[in-house]
Formats: sequence, C-alpha cells, structure tokens
Amino acid sequence: MGCGASTNYQYEVNLTWEQVSRTVDTPRPKKDKLVLRHSNWKTVRIFVSSTFKDFHSERDVLVKEVFADLRHWCEKRRLHLVECDLRWGIPKDTTTEFTLRTCLEEIDRCYEDNIMPFFLNMTSERCGWIPGVQEVPPQFAAEYRWIHGLSVTEMEIMHGAYRKGNPNSLFMIRDGSFLESVPERHHQDFIDITPEAPFKLKMLKKMLQDRFEANQVCLYQCEVAGVNSEGRVQLKGLDNFSQKVFEFFTQRIGEQYPLEEIQTDPYKQQEEAHEAYMKNKGDLVLGRDFILQEIQQYITELGVDYPMLLVGEAGSGKSAILARVADVATTKALSREIPGGGDTGWHVFYHFVGAIPGSTDLENILKRLLRELDIVNDTTMPKDMESTVQLTCGVLSSRTTRPTIIIIDAVNQMDEDPHSQSVSWLPRKLAPQVRVVLSMIDGTPQHHALTERQRKPHEVRVTALSKEDREEIVRAMLDKYNKRLDQHQMNSLLSKDSSDNPLWLSVACEELRVYGVFEKVSDKINSLADGLLNLLAQVLERFEREYGGTLLVATLCLLETSAKGMLEVELLRLLGNEKDLLPPDNGSQIDWEARSDPPVGQVAPVRWAGVYRALKPFLRPFGDSGEGRLDFYHRSLSKAVRRKYFGSDEEDDSADSSWRYRWWHHKLANFFDSCENIDRRVEEYPHHLVQLGAQKRLAECLTEWDMFDNLYHPEWSAQLLLYWRKAGGYDTMDRQYREALNRIKQDPEVSVQDVVLRHEKVARVLLQAGKLEEAKGVIQYALEREEAELGARPDRMTELYYVAGLIYDEIVKSVEFVSTETMDDLQPCMDYLRKSIALREQLEGDHHKYQRAFALVKLAFALNNWSDCGGDASFSRSSAADEGFQVVGEAIRILRELGDNGHLAEAVMTKGILMPRYNTQGQMDLYEEALELSKQAYGENNTLSSRIYGNMGIAYETIGQVRKSYRYFQLAAQCTEEVFGPDHPKTLQNKAVLEEDTYLAVARQIQLEAENRGVQDDDDNDGFFDDSDSDEGIDEEDNTEDNNVQEERQEPL
Repeated sequence: MGCGASTNYQYEVNLTWEQVSRTVDTPRPKKDKLVLRHSNWKTVRIFVSSTFKDFHSERDVLVKEVFADLRHWCEKRRLHLVECDLRWGIPKDTTTEFTLRTCLEEIDRCYEDNIMPFFLNMTSERCGWIPGVQEVPPQFAAEYRWIHGLSVTEMEIMHGAYRKGNPNSLFMIRDGSFLESVPERHHQDFIDITPEAPFKLKMLKKMLQDRFEANQVCLYQCEVAGVNSEGRVQLKGLDNFSQKVFEFFTQRIGEQYPLEEIQTDPYKQQEEAHEAYMKNKGDLVLGRDFILQEIQQYITELGVDYPMLLVGEAGSGKSAILARVADVATTKALSREIPGGGDTGWHVFYHFVGAIPGSTDLENILKRLLRELDIVNDTTMPKDMESTVQLTCGVLSSRTTRPTIIIIDAVNQMDEDPHSQSVSWLPRKLAPQVRVVLSMIDGTPQHHALTERQRKPHEVRVTALSKEDREEIVRAMLDKYNKRLDQHQMNSLLSKDSSDNPLWLSVACEELRVYGVFEKVSDKINSLADGLLNLLAQVLERFEREYGGTLLVATLCLLETSAKGMLEVELLRLLGNEKDLLPPDNGSQIDWEARSDPPVGQVAPVRWAGVYRALKPFLRPFGDSGEGRLDFYHRSLSKAVRRKYFGSDEEDDSADSSWRYRWWHHKLANFFDSCENIDRRVEEYPHHLVQLGAQKRLAECLTEWDMFDNLYHPEWSAQLLLYWRKAGGYDTMDRQYREALNRIKQDPEVSVQDVVLRHEKVARVLLQAGKLEEAKGVIQYALEREEAELGARPDRMTELYYVAGLIYDEIVKSVEFVSTETMDDLQPCMDYLRKSIALREQLEGDHHKYQRAFALVKLAFALNNWSDCGGDASFSRSSAADEGFQVVGEAIRILRELGDNGHLAEAVMTKGILMPRYNTQGQMDLYEEALELSKQAYGENNTLSSRIYGNMGIAYETIGQVRKSYRYFQLAAQCTEEVFGPDHPKTLQNKAVLEEDTYLAVARQIQLEAENRGVQDDDDNDGFFDDSDSDEGIDEEDNTEDNNVQEERQEPL
C-alpha cells in the first residue's frame, strides 16, 4: 500500500512537470549576453522567492546585511536597488487572486525594469501553499500559464526564472542537516508534513540543477542558534549564504549594467553627485501637486524678474519637492519642452546643500554655476568670494546669459558668511531669462534678507500634509518593499501628531520596513515616538540595543564632530580601541593639549558591518573611491545626536558648547595629526584645532609645507588666512613662515628650486594678508637666488617679477593720496611689471596671455600715478602718460582677441581714466563703451558698472559740472545697492559721496525746481544730461572747494 502511494505521488509529480515542459521558452544563447549601457540612473529589482515560515533568518540577513551592501555597491554604479521581499507584504484579509497577482505581478515589474529579472529563490524542506483548482481564477490561470499542482513558490520560479532559463536567477538550497538541532515543537515550521512534499522537493531540485548553470544552484549549510523572544528558531552560520548571494548579483548586475567611465573634472563629479541625490530624493513626492504646479508656473511665466522661495519647517519635504522639480525641469529642458529657451534651450542648475562634502560652501557653489554656464574657465575663475559673488550677481542679471533655471535647496544651511546670509550673490532684479528657486527655513537670516528687499520674492509655504496625502505616502514608501498596512494600522500611524511631517513619516516607515514580526506591527506602530527628534532618539536607542552599544555611539559622535564626514577606513581605525571609545564621566581632568599615538589595528569587520547596516538608511555616502565617505543625510539627525550624546540642542560647535563635544574634537585632532592622506588631513586637522582653541598647535600645523601647499592659492588663500586669524593673527603667521624659510635655506636636502618656490608662495600669502614690507623682503630673496643660481628661467622670472610688482602696487595703493613721496615705490612697481610683461610675451598659451593683459592694466595705473605725480628728469609726466595709453591699448587688444568682455570692459574703463582730465568727451566715450561691455558680460547692475558710473561722475566733477556728476554718483550708489544691498560697505561708500555738501546742495536745488514746476522729482526728466544745463544757484565757493577735493579723489579702481 505504501509503495503504491509513493508511486502515485511520484507519478503525479511527473505529470505536473510534463505540463511545465510544455510552457518552457527557448533560453537566450549563452554567447548572446544581455548588456545594457546606461548614462542615467537605472532601477535594479531583485525578487526574493521562498516559503515564509522557514526562512525568517535568511530573509533578515538579506534585508539587513546583503541587500544593504548590494545597494551601496549599486549606487556607485548609478543604479537604484529595490529588493522585492514579500515576507509580510500581503494583508491577511485579501483574496486568493489578490495574493497570487501580488506575487506574479511583482515579477512582471522586474521584467519591465530589467528585461530579465534578478531572481533569488531559497528552498529547503517545505513546498508551501498549493492553491486548489477552484482557487485560481481561469482568466488568471490563462494569463500566467498556471500549472495546477505547483505551489505559489514554484510558480514564482516558473514565471521569474525557469521558463526563460534566466541567467540572472540564483537558487540557494539549504541542507537539511540542521533539523537535528531544531526543538521538536518547532519542526512543523521547517518540514512540510504532506505526503507528496518529499517527491515534489526532490523533483524541483533536480529540475533546477538540470536547467541552470552550476553557479546558479548552490547548496549551503547552517546551524541552530536558539529560539528568540518571539518564539522563532534563529539560524546561524549563514556567512557562506550571504557571500554567495552578494557575489552572484554583483557579478550579474555588473555584466548587465557595466560601470561607466568616471569623470575626473571635480566640477563634473560634483554635478553627478547632486544628480544622484536628486534622483534618490525626488523619487517620492506626494500630496504636493499644488506646489509643483506653482513652481512650474513661475518657471514658464513671462516677465518674471524675482526669485521664488520655498519655505517650511525642518523635515517638511522641501528637499524632495526641489529634487522633483529639478528632475522634471532637466528632462523637459533636454527635450526643449520648456518655452522661452531660445536657440540654446534652458540650462538647469541644481544644488542640494549637504549632499556632498563642501556643498555648504557658497563660493564653491557659485563657481560651479559659473563653470556650467561657460562664463569662466580655470584661468578666468574669480579668485575669492567677493569677486565670485560680484560676477555671479552680474551674470544672473545679464540679458546675454543663456536661459537658466537655478534650483538650490537649504540655503539657510550654507556656511556662515556675510554673503551667504545676505544672499548678496542674487541680484535685486533677475534677467528675464533667469529663474531662481530657493528653499529655506522660515525666519533664518537668508529668509529675512530676501523678504526685506524692495522687490519681493514669490514665496510658497510648504504646509502640513492632509491625511489622504500621508496615507498615500506611507503606501508608496512601503510598496517599494512590497509591504502593506491594514486600515487599522494605517489609522494608528497617521494618528500621531508628527505624521504630517514627511521626514517623520519616512523614518517611521523605515522602522516598520525592517521590523520582522508582521503579527506585532500594530504594537510597533503604537510604540513610535511623536516628534521628529524624539523618534530619531528612539531609533538611536534601537540601534544601540541591536548593533553594539558603544561602537555605534562612537560612530555617531565621530560623524557629528567631523568637518566633512568620515571615510569608512578612518572609522574602522578609530573604532579599533574599544577601551577608549567614549569620553569619561567628568571632563575636569582632561588635558586638551595632550597628543596621543595613532590607533593600532581596527574594529572587527563583522562588528562594523552591523553598525554600518544599521546607520546606512540615515547616512549619505560620498565619493567614488573604494573607501566611501559617510555623513548624516539630514540636519535633524545631527541635532538628535547632539541632544542625546552631547546633552545639548545647540547647533553651533564652538569649543565651549560642551566638554564632551570638545573631547571628540580632541580625539579627531589627534587622529588626523598623523593621517597620511594629506587631502583628508587638510580637511579635518585644522578644523578640530580651531574647535579646541589650540592656537600654538594650529600655527605649527599651518607652517607644515604640505599643509601650506594644499591651502595656498596664488590669488587668494582664503582658508589659509582664516586659519591664521584663528592661530594668533598675521604677525604670528609672518614670524612662523620666516622661521620655516630660514630652516629650509639651511637644509641641504632642499633644492634651490624648492627654496625659491617656497619664498614666492610665502610672499604671495604675505601680500594677501597686507604684510607688504615683509612680502617685499621675501620676494627679493627669491629673485636673487633665481638669478644667481638657477639661470633666471623665463617662466619663473616672469612670475617673480609680477609678484614683486604687485607688492609695490599695493604699497602705493595703501596711501590715501598719491604724491611725489609715492614715486619711490612707483618706480620699482613699474620696473618689475615691465620685466614680467616682456618675459610673458615669450611664453605661449591663453594663461600667459591673460596674465600679460592683467599686468599691462596694472602697469597702466602705475604709469598714470607717475604722471599725476609730475614725473621726474628721467621719466617725464608726458612720457608716462603716453606709455600708459600704449600699454592699456595692448591689454585691450589681447582681451578682445580672447573674447573676454568682462576684463575688456575693465581695460577700456582704465583707458578712460588715463585720458587727460579735461578731455571729458573722450573719457565719456570710453566709459560708455566700457559700460556696454560690462552690461553684456555681467548684466544691467554689477560692481564694474558701479565703478564706471563713479568714474563718469569724477570726469564731470573735474570740470565743475556737479549736476551731471551728481547723477552718475547716484547711479553708482543705486548700482551697488542693487547688487549688494543698502548696508554693504561699497554702497555706503558711494552714498557718502552724495552726502558731501556740494551734492546735498544739488539735491536741494533739484527738489526746489521740481516743486516750482509742480511735479514730483523724476529721475528721467530732470535735465541732468542736457548740455545746456548749468550749475547756477550753487554757491561758487563751495563748488570750487569741492573741485579741489575732487581733483584729489582717486578713481574707484
């Protein structure tokens, strides 16, 4: 009887597989590999198939470990990984058809996204649910070629892998020997007790081995670890399982989606990093259709000359909205669907503060914008924040700028800087083909600065989500992982006060996603803390419980106190000594000056893996190096860490905010003191010394030549100078560098070439710091050694002469008025510049052309000053004036050849300044030409135009036509106010001219004339530019006195 029954079961299994064979497709030839090259981001889906009860341990390992690592691997290849894990994705009250469709339609999505699904099956000693004939609707059976007698798991195998011989499928078959250690009361969770099960499983395993390659069907073993608090058997020894799954899918995904060549241009790398952030962040934006439509209307509307502000509280979803806007705008711009783009079409620039290291640096943001718009190249890039802001402001107000949409998220999180807080880079009036959308928190300095402008921005507030929107967001977030909540659970989640905050919802859904006990999801929902920071604190507590306590806390604190995030290899070393991971209970005995030896060894990889996987959803990986840089992805998590581990809600990280905070800075300072990676040492070491207030140690650090070289810039070493101000000031800097230069002069290991180069660089830095006499001595030494010992190499001598000329030029400028006493410094200034220009003419390349033009303009000013001083017997006033005209003409020729309208405008203005003082018409012709070039390059209002207006005013002031000069001084003041705002020093300086007695008298006269005419003062109808206009009615003595002053007023250079 038993044998007959066995034979019947085997016969039935054989019949079932005969039906299967009739539905099998011809597999793709092995030589015909599926390769899908991609330039944009692509989604990769992995479908996980198995019976449920017996694979809890493996699924936990997949979700928390394998897929976490695989997702990180995919992101570096511009791939989004989505795992399709149906562990608790199907609510218990659904119909049979719904359940079957959920499983097989998910595989359909894998076909749609990846042509051939990435498919993982786990099989052991259970067959799973076998629907009866009546349970499978006929239409569904026909649609999916359902084979009656197969379980749902087997049908997943059929549809996702078997029929097509899918090369992207992996079958992990668990050896049953572990069952001997499973407690008897739990056997039913792992063994199918139906009599046909052994026959079905044996046949399935055989057919898989026959159909697929050997590396696609793998046997693995495991052991019983015990029974957990939920009453489930836990398995261990799954390392081989994890490794095989990870290796298989990295190989298959890598072959199907080959890694594209990495760009080396740093600005291009930044652009790609922001694109990755945009694609990830803008993936889910629900309930914001009205805001999206309003932004779309702003972008496409005609006659817009103001920015749009997206304002809301932290976590309200501003970043996601702007990411979606940027994504849609980029797509539509590429397909020329946005009207008003002209011949070139719209360029979309987007920047997300916090997305990558350095993304909070306004100067870097603006330079990337200027590069993307092809405004500058490496040679013409502005040298400092001030000039970068001025150029950007001009470009965004210029009608010649290509149609541009600028989207910048979280401007209130930029580094603290006057230009950042006043948003001075954004002109008061945008060009008609420029759109600017910014997001910020209400009440921040940036928000106040923009809303207090005379031309108001268009403001859109991100308000709380409706219940329907929140419900849709939760469904969408969990649907990505094929998980669902029933209505009671959904109502419980959305009853939380904080559920109207998208970031809170996101964190809550992430907590539910990784929660493995479906039966207790309702309890988990009820336990979620209200308040974003409270929920994040609760998450951190869970992390501590599950992933190693002190190790995780130390990781969080190190990330929080780092300047630019941490590389994974750095964390591994820092976490290696578990005896010194956390600060002591009391900070009174800490020696803040003490140094420590670098850590030896590193934390065990298995321990770090747990910490990393726990934190991964809350971290933003940076860079494409194998190391990977980690940091928090949202400011709120940073605040939660401060509150929980530093005992403070403060956002500033000043040295006295918390001794615990200082302890972490001290730890990182000692670590980076011995760091061999100079780029990372430069990023971190001085920062932590500043936070500690360790001036002596900071000065020593800045004097190290490798640190100096990385912080040095030939035009403006902003960061280096800032650190020196923190290290005791420029006198300390001068003393330290002089001592360092003396040491290398005595060091036989240092070549003469290096000694000369070091002196040149130090001279430039001293020049930038205003230490002019000190810089003069340093550059003189470099010149003498270069000439005496290195053969006066032309490429080096031209640089040394130029630096020497700049130093003397700054000495001349440091006096309020030029006089005959100034000539002692003017003579070497002219001599050095002439020598540099002559040598530069012999050198090839645009860089040398630009530098020669700049030197010619400098020389022209020096010659003008010499002429103003009256000249001397060796070089007369008229000779200086003639040479000045000649050299500025050559500068103009070079800049015209290079097509650089901005610098050309400055050179033409300089020529106007050099004209004879009473040749007013000749000056005005040049100033008008310069003004037109300036507007073409930088827009209607820019700093160069304000300087030109000022020089126009001086030209008329010189000949006593103060009404005309008053008008131009007014335009200069209006221009600077439009660019920088009313309280900027440049604006105040220009307004101060209008407060002089002569111009107050002009203003009173104009007002009186307007009243007599019975009309309001009208700037466009006051006769300012009427040649017959006279200055009668103004006190002649006052006018004459002021002219005497104006003859001495230096032109705004």
